[in-house]
Amino acid sequence: MRTGVRGIAVAAAMVFALTACGDGDGADAVTGNDVIPGIAEGQGEGEQKVPPVSLDEAGMINALPHSSEFTDGTYGAGDPVLVQGAESGKACLDRLEVECPGVKSFSLKDLALAGSSSDTGATFILASFGTEEEAAAVLKTLEKHKKEFNGPSGRYTPVKVESGGADEWFAIERNDFVGVYMRIGTVLSYVITDDFGRERAEGAAQLQVGRLKVVAAGGDPDA
Repeated sequence: MRTGVRGIAVAAAMVFALTACGDGDGADAVTGNDVIPGIAEGQGEGEQKVPPVSLDEAGMINALPHSSEFTDGTYGAGDPVLVQGAESGKACLDRLEVECPGVKSFSLKDLALAGSSSDTGATFILASFGTEEEAAAVLKTLEKHKKEFNGPSGRYTPVKVESGGADEWFAIERNDFVGVYMRIGTVLSYVITDDFGRERAEGAAQLQVGRLKVVAAGGDPDA
């Protein structure tokens, strides 16, 4: 699979190797495992619950991809934005277009193809919640909203992608836009791409998941 994205670490490389590209039939949105481990399934007697993936303030910035990780061109990156507290709810509503109850912090980074007359680029958004349940509920609201939305450019088409390790996800496209929405533990990730195509959008989403998991585990995604 050609993604145009460079692996960030052994863990991320394994994610790429073990996942395949979406089959491209565009029939249905693909939502990953919608059972929250250790919560919806329940715990066996004597089992210890594994803490969910989460990010602190620094992690919300460090988990965002760098322009150098895209190898299909030279990308310029805007400064990452971090919003916390009450303002994070406003930022989340503004960018995701749904209410985000329980959101604690919100970060964003834009990448654009340098020297291009097109709108080729990607935006990476992270929203951190207090619990997995809160994050999962917002993702379900997002999926319902996107399925029902019908704007001037028409409806979104659900498409199949492989997230590379998210707990839940779905993807949509319309014209040159592809968006991938994912939940990784208590964090929601939204990868917006323009003029990327579905395969490169999938690669960008996998890159985001890989970086996030490395940072959440206390690692350096740029090592």
